[in-house]
Amino acid sequence: MTVDSVMNYFTTANTMEMLLALLFIIIIITMVQMTRNRDDDFDLKDLVSTDGKLDEKKFTRFGAWVISSWGFVYILVSDVKNLPEWYFIGYMAAWVANAVMDKYMNKDKS
Repeated sequence: MTVDSVMNYFTTANTMEMLLALLFIIIIITMVQMTRNRDDDFDLKDLVSTDGKLDEKKFTRFGAWVISSWGFVYILVSDVKNLPEWYFIGYMAAWVANAVMDKYMNKDKS
């Protein structure tokens, strides 16, 4: 292995993937530390459960958000020149519409 082969590995896409993985690890570690801190109100279980019980709607929504976000970032990292404009608009519209619809459907319950 030569220095040139190592330096050739660090293309823009590979560097972005490594930075994304590092950011993901930092976020997970931070969320776990916040969950373990008794003085903090944050709890990872709240992302997928209600009152300590698995909530199918929350679990499905969180899983869909993780997968679609990872796909969006993957498309950005792998080939940003061929990113369709509608994909970003569709991604944002789906998650904004989801949140707005949930608020609308639950407005009588609060």
